Amino acid sequence: MLFAWGLCVLGLAFGGALGLRALFDPKWAARLVRLKADEQGGGQAEFRATYGGVFFLSHAAALVLTLKYLTTGEALIGVCATGAIAILSAAWAGAAVGRLISIWRDGARTRFNYLSVGVELALSFAIGLPWAIWLFSRPSP
Repeated sequence: MLFAWGLCVLGLAFGGALGLRALFDPKWAARLVRLKADEQGGGQAEFRATYGGVFFLSHAAALVLTLKYLTTGEALIGVCATGAIAILSAAWAGAAVGRLISIWRDGARTRFNYLSVGVELALSFAIGLPWAIWLFSRPSP
């Protein structure tokens, strides 16, 4: 189980690092996701907010809860950490599903999209592994 939590911590740190970089370098985030900011002046703010703030703080909050649980073993913190990682794992899986639908329906069969699906599924797996182990190891009522 410690291995699963270790993968989770690495996945959360990676997601948080992506967000932190985007927060301070929105042009990098735009290149990473292959989008362009609009000319109205709000585009850079959108990259900072969505790809920066949302990614950084959601992953950082889950990481703080996870590390607190791993260092203290407090059950309530563990429940909170497990809930947070379940949501982020589902979000990464959702990104992969959306991209797969685009590959199928929109003909977006690019190397970038296939690689992105792999990264998104790997992050979903890594972040969600402790939750999945907990879920499937619970005794039936």
